[in-house]
Amino acid sequence: MKRKTSLILGFLLAVGLFMGCSRIDSLKVKYGMKNLDFEFMTTGDIDSIIIQSTRDPGFRFIVTDPSTIRELYTSLSSAKKTTERITHDADYIFEFHDLDGNVRKYSYVAGMSDQQRANFYNEEDSYIVTDRIDNNLIRNLYSLRKPKYFEEIYYGTLLELMASLREEFPDKTMGIRLYGDSDILKYQLSKDIENFRTEALQWNTVVLNPGEKSDIVLEVKTQGFTTLVYKAVVTLKMESESMSRNYYIYGKYSNDLTGWETLISETKPEGF
Repeated sequence: MKRKTSLILGFLLAVGLFMGCSRIDSLKVKYGMKNLDFEFMTTGDIDSIIIQSTRDPGFRFIVTDPSTIRELYTSLSSAKKTTERITHDADYIFEFHDLDGNVRKYSYVAGMSDQQRANFYNEEDSYIVTDRIDNNLIRNLYSLRKPKYFEEIYYGTLLELMASLREEFPDKTMGIRLYGDSDILKYQLSKDIENFRTEALQWNTVVLNPGEKSDIVLEVKTQGFTTLVYKAVVTLKMESESMSRNYYIYGKYSNDLTGWETLISETKPEGF
C-alpha cells in the first residue's frame, strides 16, 4: 500500500512539472489523496475555529490565525474518508465558525491516525486524519506547565500503587476514578485511558465511570505540577470497613537518562 502511494506521489510530482496546480488537485481527488469537503476553509469566510476539550470545559482555544487555519485545512483536505469510526470517546470538539454565524462541528480522537477507522467525524462524514493535527496544532496549544512525559508519571505511578495494594487486598474488587481529577483532565486522551484500562486489569483493577462502584475505590487528585515536578494524592476508600487512607505521589524529573524519580508514601513527603 505504501509502495503504491509512493508511486502515485511520484507520478503526480512528474505531472506537476507540466500541469497547473488545479490539474494536480483533480488527480489527487481522483486517487483518494484529497477530499473537497473542507474547501469552505479556503474562501476566507471562516471567522474562527474553536477547539474544546471534551473532559475539561476550561480547556478551550480560539484559532483565528490565517496560517494556522491553512495548515489545518491541509491536514483535513488530505484526510481519507471512511465509513467505520473508532470506538474511543472523542478528545476534542472542533467548531468552525463562519462570518454568517454558521457552525460546523466535528469530533476528534487524538493520536489514532494509525488506525484504519475514522478519528475525525460528525453526523454526516468520517475521516482518518493524520497526527499532524496533534503535533503541529494541539501540542502548541497546550500549557507549557504540562509535566514532561506526563503519561509515564501519571499512569505509571498509579499502576505501581495498584500492584502494592493488590498484595494487601487480594480478594477485594478495586476501581480507580480518574474523571474527578479536574486539574489534569485536559491532558487525558482516550487512547491513553484505554491503554491504562488494559494495564490496570492486570492488577484486577477497573477504571470507573461515573456511578460505578467497587469494594475499594481509588480517587486521584493532582495537587500540583510543572514540567519537571508532579504531585498527587490518591485516596483509598473502602465503605464496608469505613476505611479511608491517603497515598502521596511525588515525582521529580531528573534528566533524559534516568527520567522520573518517584515516591509513593502514606506519609506526606518533605517538599510536597
